[in-house]
Amino acid sequence: MAVTELSGSQLVRGLAAFRELAGEKGWPPLVWSFERGYCFCLDADALEEWERQWADVKFIQISRVTTGVLAPHAALFPMSRWVSYVVAR
Repeated sequence: MAVTELSGSQLVRGLAAFRELAGEKGWPPLVWSFERGYCFCLDADALEEWERQWADVKFIQISRVTTGVLAPHAALFPMSRWVSYVVAR
């Protein structure tokens, strides 16, 4: 952030856009690790490990939203259109 003088949210959106651009151009995936920071990755095992960790984090986040927000919402407002939509999905 200090080098680019961008906010944190601008950097996050920029990195997401860069990942999409890299995918469109056929470049190697851009991944982040504690050891190296952001880098292009050509190692299949390292990519699989990164993808598994990412999937685990997203699974936990989705599970917490489901049990902490959606379930109580459904209990309070069972006829809500949004609740019906989420349950159908």
